[in-house]
Amino acid sequence: QGVRAVDPGALESARSMGATGRQQLLQVQLPLARPALLLAVNQGVVLVLAVVVIGGLVGGGALGYDAVFGLAQGDLATGLVAGAAIVCLGLMLDRVTQPTGRRDLTGKGA
Repeated sequence: QGVRAVDPGALESARSMGATGRQQLLQVQLPLARPALLLAVNQGVVLVLAVVVIGGLVGGGALGYDAVFGLAQGDLATGLVAGAAIVCLGLMLDRVTQPTGRRDLTGKGA
């Protein structure tokens, strides 16, 4: 979706400069579609974390199992810590996959 939504004017400019199809993809479409691609990666990470909990419901083990087991047995310490670990993992992965703001490389500040 992100690659297809690239401005046709940018593609026409690259084509008029003699860019091949591969050059258009790698040097025009992918850089312009980067925000949409990063959003897709971020959504994939969130869905994987949701599957972690579902995996615990079917006996998959790891954090999902600890969260479900702790809540089912009334063991607040195990369930709460495992749930908090899943949330912290999600926050960390969200921050890693989000683009950072533009940095001022001149050293002059704002």
